[in-house]
Amino acid sequence: MTSSTRKRSSWYRTKKGCWTLSLGDRGTRVRLFQRKKDGVFYRGVWRAGMTEDQKSLNTHDKDEAARLGKVLLAELLRGEIKPESRPPLTLGQLWHAFSHGSAEFLDNAARTRSDAERRTTILRGYFGDDFQVEDFTIDDQRRYERARAAGGIKSITGFVTGKTRARSAEADIVQLHTMLRWATTKRVEGKKYLLDRHPLLGVRRVREKNKKQAVATMERFEATMNALRNFVSESEDTPTRLRWLRIEFALFLAEATGRRLGSIRQLRWEDFRYEKNVVHWRAEADKKGYHWEIPMPQSFMDEVRRYQKGMGAITGYVFAAPRAEDGIMDRHLFDQWLREAQNAAGLKDLDGSLWHAYRRKWATERKHLNPKDVAAAGGWKDVATLLEVYQHADESSVLAVMSEPRKLREKGVA
Repeated sequence: MTSSTRKRSSWYRTKKGCWTLSLGDRGTRVRLFQRKKDGVFYRGVWRAGMTEDQKSLNTHDKDEAARLGKVLLAELLRGEIKPESRPPLTLGQLWHAFSHGSAEFLDNAARTRSDAERRTTILRGYFGDDFQVEDFTIDDQRRYERARAAGGIKSITGFVTGKTRARSAEADIVQLHTMLRWATTKRVEGKKYLLDRHPLLGVRRVREKNKKQAVATMERFEATMNALRNFVSESEDTPTRLRWLRIEFALFLAEATGRRLGSIRQLRWEDFRYEKNVVHWRAEADKKGYHWEIPMPQSFMDEVRRYQKGMGAITGYVFAAPRAEDGIMDRHLFDQWLREAQNAAGLKDLDGSLWHAYRRKWATERKHLNPKDVAAAGGWKDVATLLEVYQHADESSVLAVMSEPRKLREKGVA
C-alpha cells in the first residue's frame, strides 16, 4: 500500500523498521511512533497553534500503545487535558543542569566532582550529547556495561578508555542513575519536573563479583615500618632522611587512624591539638567535604610529637613538597616510596590496593565496636558503606561464630 492510499488509522513501518500510527484529524491529532526498531512507543500530540508535545508511553507493545493513544485522543477531544509543549531532555542538557544545579553534587569535594565529570564524559561519549534520556532502557545500560569493560569508548574530551573490571562500569552507571533521579525531583519553570520519570528505575547495575579489596595485616605493617626505619637510619643526607621519615609517619597515621591517604597528606601540624588530644581533619581534604574533630589516645599524641621533633617542624603542611611552591608532596611519591619499602621488606604487592588496605584493616579490627562510633572515628558518614565495603570477615571472627555454644530452645536462645 502506497503512502497516497494508506489509511491514516493503519499502522505502517518506516524505512528504519519503526512502527507509526496517526489518530484523529487535522487540528487535533495523536501520532504514535517508535524512535528505534523494537523500541518503546511514544506519542506526539498536535493541536492548533502549538508545537508537537512528545512523551514516552513506556510500552513496547503495539496494541497497548494504540489503546493509550485512543484514550488520549478522546480526552483531548473532550477538553479534559491540555498537552504540554516541551522538548525532550538530552544527556548533554542533563549533565549541564545537574553540574550547575544539584546541591548534592556542588557540596562534594573538588576531587569527587572531578571524578563525576570524568565518568560523565565517558557516558556522553558513548551515548552522545543528543541522546534523549527518557529513551534509556535496560538494554542500553547492559550494552554500555559490556562496552566499558571491553574498552575503546572515546569520551567527549578525546581520551579512549581501556579494558576495565566491572567496578568502573558500575561507578559510571551509579553516576547516570544519580543524575536521572535528581532530574525527576528538579522543578523548573513552565513544567513540573525536569524529567517526568526515571527511565532506569529498578534496573540493577552489574556488580563486581570478586572485588579487589585487599586488607593489610599487622605483620605487613610491622615489616614495612622496619624497612622504613632502616632507610631513615642509613640515609646519608638530610633530604633523604626526611623523605623516609615522612613516609614512615604517613604509614603510622594510616594504620592508627584508618584515614584515606588523601586526608593524611593534607594534614597541617596545627591539626594536631595537643592540649585536647584531638586531630582536626579538614573538610577540604575529606572526600565528602566534612570536617571532623577526633579524640585520640595519649600514646598516639606522644608518637606524633616524636615525629614532629624528628622532622624539625613547627607549623605548616606535615607532608610539604621539597620546594615550597609545590605545596604538598605528590600522591604518586607516597605510592612509589611505600612500594620501595615493601619491596625492601620482601613483601609482595597486594592485589589492587596499597594505602587503602590499611583503611580496611583498621575498620575490620573494630568490628566488635559500635558501627556508628567506628564510622565517626574513621570518617564515614554512611555506616552501610563501612559495613559492606570496609569491614571484612576474618578467621577468628568466623571461628567465634561457628563455636557459639548457645542453642535455640522453646523459651528462647539459651
